[in-house]
Amino acid sequence: MPSIEWRSKNTCRVIVSIPKAIGKGYDKVWDTLSFPPTMSEKQMKKEAEKAALLFENKVKSGNHLDGEKLTLAEFSNIWLRDYAEPELAPGTLVKYKMRLESRILPALGHMTLARIQPSHITAFYNNLKEAGIRMDVRYLATEKFLTFIKDQSSNALSKQIGVDRHVFTRLRDGKAAYYNTAQKISAHFDLKLEDCFAVSDPDKVLSFKSIRHHHTLLSGMLSCAMQWNLLKDNPCQRVKLPSVTKAKSAPANYCDDKEVLTLLAALEDEPIKYRTIICLAIDTGLRLSEVAGLTWDVIDFAARELRVVKQRQYVETHGVIECDPKTESGIRPVTISNHVIERLLTYKEFQENMRTKCGTAWHESDYVFTHEDGKPIFPRRPSAWFSQFVKRKGLPHVTFHGLRHTNASLMFGNEVDVVTLAGRLGHSDKTVTLNMYAHMIKSREKRAANMMDKFYTESTGKDT
Repeated sequence: MPSIEWRSKNTCRVIVSIPKAIGKGYDKVWDTLSFPPTMSEKQMKKEAEKAALLFENKVKSGNHLDGEKLTLAEFSNIWLRDYAEPELAPGTLVKYKMRLESRILPALGHMTLARIQPSHITAFYNNLKEAGIRMDVRYLATEKFLTFIKDQSSNALSKQIGVDRHVFTRLRDGKAAYYNTAQKISAHFDLKLEDCFAVSDPDKVLSFKSIRHHHTLLSGMLSCAMQWNLLKDNPCQRVKLPSVTKAKSAPANYCDDKEVLTLLAALEDEPIKYRTIICLAIDTGLRLSEVAGLTWDVIDFAARELRVVKQRQYVETHGVIECDPKTESGIRPVTISNHVIERLLTYKEFQENMRTKCGTAWHESDYVFTHEDGKPIFPRRPSAWFSQFVKRKGLPHVTFHGLRHTNASLMFGNEVDVVTLAGRLGHSDKTVTLNMYAHMIKSREKRAANMMDKFYTESTGKDT
């Protein structure tokens, strides 16, 4: 029920509480009502009650929006409910909610939309540059604490405290733990966090890319407020992002031609499922979520082609989800090499044999990559396995996503044009491909110059 607060003899404020879209509790939306002084107190009270019910219906139906009175926190609830949740992929939605809850709303959420000025946004972005703003700070065990647990086994500590036994192995090897883990361990021994752990990198700051992500989200929300006639303009469009000393970006993580051959040779004595997954990733450049979402019906063995039509991924707070690719260009056909077609056929036969062995214990599904009992493979599992495989074999460091970049490198090395590569990788625009693989394109430019030298030498008969 709405509440009514009388501000004066003939003025009252109607207040409606609505559940927060992020976190627990409620946000309040209010409107002020004024009545003619000629009305009696009883009449004003009766009219206020009617107006309060009408106002409550408007608020809860989303039809009452006022940029002069609506705070950014209140608007975020409406924006999430009416736009973000229906339109955005679950993974993107989780990231947006995290940025809103952790940084944007604590800084600006109390302000009404109409009062947010470029100066407020600039101050917020400058704050994001400061040390200590990151949420992924890690903690290293102190020498004193390592001495304290020196004679205790990792297994025993793990059972007593309720953390993974590998945590203690990593701590003893000089590696860091997350805050929650460090806090849990120190609390178990009834010690202060600072007596057991030290921040691994206290001066670590947000990257320019992370700050831009916050800008993109806030600007998108305020643009939506403009479209809904809550704002005349978007103050983010009049803000210059703060200058940040950007570290020189490393080239995309990938294998060169020789490293690919070494990797493929090392794969031959590994389980057939992972041999097939890794070869397919190198061959097609599919994302991890796209590999996990493959079903047998999208593979045309005769045409040597598969169609990417969905993806499976693990999203914090949501679990494993299946959804469409995040852009229309993500839905695409990808041609497969004869070599990988043969590997897929061999793996399909292996899977059929597994189904026979499991009998009634087999979980029926059409997914290409499954666990031993037929259940679809956990989406993050191929990446975890590949990371362990690379370390175990002593291969140059490359991530599973680096196999996608490896595919791009092989394509560029064999003169595949940018438009074709963008289509294979599912990029919405060839500009994305050009920007991402600029260093690879530059090496092709050098080869082009060398080719011209060769042309001149052949045409003139002289070395240049």
